[in-house]
Amino acid sequence: MAINWLELKNFTVFKDITVNFINGINVIIGENGTGKTHLLKLLYTLNLGFDRHTDKNGSWTDRANEWAETKEIDNILDESLSKVFDIDFPYLNDNFKATRFFIVNPFNHVIFIPAKEMLSHAKGLLSMKKKYGENMPFDITLLDIIEKAQAWKLKEMSDLAKNIAPKIEKLIDGVVEIKDDGSFWVKKSNGTTIPFSMEAEGLKRFGLMWQLLMNESITNNTVLLWDEPEANINPKLIPDLVEIMLELSRNGVQIFIATHDYILAKYFEVRRKENDSVRFHSLYKTDDGVKCESNENFRDLKDNSIIAAFDVLMDEVIDRNMGD
Repeated sequence: MAINWLELKNFTVFKDITVNFINGINVIIGENGTGKTHLLKLLYTLNLGFDRHTDKNGSWTDRANEWAETKEIDNILDESLSKVFDIDFPYLNDNFKATRFFIVNPFNHVIFIPAKEMLSHAKGLLSMKKKYGENMPFDITLLDIIEKAQAWKLKEMSDLAKNIAPKIEKLIDGVVEIKDDGSFWVKKSNGTTIPFSMEAEGLKRFGLMWQLLMNESITNNTVLLWDEPEANINPKLIPDLVEIMLELSRNGVQIFIATHDYILAKYFEVRRKENDSVRFHSLYKTDDGVKCESNENFRDLKDNSIIAAFDVLMDEVIDRNMGD
C-alpha cells in the first residue's frame, strides 16, 4: 500500500490543499492548529474502508462506513493497482465539498499510533467498550491501537521482526507480554515482570512498536501513521527511534509522522542513507487556509516553525550573554 497524494477542499483548517507524499517517510511539521493530526486521522479513516473491505465492489464497512460515503469506489479489485477516490463527509461541515486521494494497492494494514500512550489502560478501556459498545466517548484511534496490540504474537517471527525486534529488546531491556485478562506487561531480561503502567514512559513507545512487529500488525507494505512519536522519549534515544523507522521504510513500510521536535526531524536528515526516501512537509497558516510546503531537506523548508522557534531561543541566549 502507498498513498501518493491527498487533496482537500473545505476540510477543517484546509480550504484547498494538495499534498504529495513519498513511499518512504513523510515528516509533517507545523504550528499548533495547522492540521497535522487531522491529516493523519483522515488518512487512517479513509483507509479503514479498504483495510476492512468485505466485497469485491469495495464497499466500506465497520466504522469507516460511519465516516464517509464513497463516490467512485467501484472496481477497486480489478487488475489496476491504483485509483483516485472521491469522498464526501456531509456531516462534518456545511461547506465541505469533497476530498480526493490517490492510493496504490489499497489492501494491506494501516496503523495509527496516537500521541497518548494507551496500553497501560488497555484492560479498563476494553472492558468499558464491551459494556457501552460503540457509544464509548473516545476517539476510535485510541481503542484501535489497543485492539491491534492485543493480537497475540505469532509462533514464528516475520523477517521484518527478526531484523528490528532484537534492537528494541535491548532498548527496553526485555519483551512485552499480554496476560489472559488483556493487560500488558514487560518481562525484563533479569526475569522480573512489571505492569506496562510501571514502565518508563518513553520506553513504552518502543514496547508498543515491538508488540506490533511481533504480531504482524506492522509488516511489509503497512502504512504507519504516528502522531508525535518522540513523546516522552529522552533525546538520547531519538537516534534509535529514527533508525527503527528508517529500517521499517527500507522494508516497504510507508510512514507518516507528525512532530514538533527539532532533534527527531533533523536526525532523519542526518541518518538517512543514499537510497532512503524522506520528505518533510511543513503546514503553515495563510489567509486562504493552511497550505503545505514540501522539501527533501528539512533545512531548506522556508516555512519551518521548528527552526524559527530555535532561532528565537538562540537570539535570547545571545542577548542574555551580551547583557552579562
